[in-house]
Amino acid sequence: MCGRLVITSSAHDISEHFGSVNSDELSNTDTPNFNVAPSSRLLSLRRKGDDSVTEEYHWGMQPLWRSQSEGRAPVINARAETITEKPMFKDLIIGGRCVVAVNGYFEWLTTHHAQQKIPYFISTKDMNLINMCALWHTRVVGDTAVKEVAIITVAANESLSGVHHRMPAILETANIDAWLCGSIGESAQLLQSWAGDPLQIREVSTRVNAVRNNSVENIAPVPTQVLPTLFD
Repeated sequence: MCGRLVITSSAHDISEHFGSVNSDELSNTDTPNFNVAPSSRLLSLRRKGDDSVTEEYHWGMQPLWRSQSEGRAPVINARAETITEKPMFKDLIIGGRCVVAVNGYFEWLTTHHAQQKIPYFISTKDMNLINMCALWHTRVVGDTAVKEVAIITVAANESLSGVHHRMPAILETANIDAWLCGSIGESAQLLQSWAGDPLQIREVSTRVNAVRNNSVENIAPVPTQVLPTLFD
């Protein structure tokens, strides 16, 4: 799954990256966030009429039929293999596609020690923006309409599978319009394990496990914390 992100680009830069029509409306002085957790606000690109716009979405989605009072954890990821079947997502693949841009994300390696989970930071070499396929809908909470988003995941490619068996569905920038505007079949073909330029993977401190820790130290490489076991 993809459960923690890093966003160092400003809202304006993300919108410029997308080429959306409302770039001038967004801030160019945002504080970098090195520990973006579910329930945070994510900038996403979607189609609005004939234009593409960048807007804020709440990361974490509840089914529209579920009462807010039920208290269940929101869904932050959607498996590409089942989004056309799951009641929560099957209509969104028609009219609820969007793209989330981040500078990197964290994944955790589970070792043979049941309680030992080691965090890794994954990004491009220069921490350029990564385009992640996502789905969104609008949920009414009281008198407020809230846009919610879930990031789509696929099977991890070979280089990442040693850390986790899933990864975000990543898009080349040239394919964003095809994802947003293509037919269901055309869009589904884009939900593949990443085969572009290799992503950089580095082991980082477990300080990232606590959301309150939000600094560049979260992505600094550390000596390995993976302990050998009888099974290794």
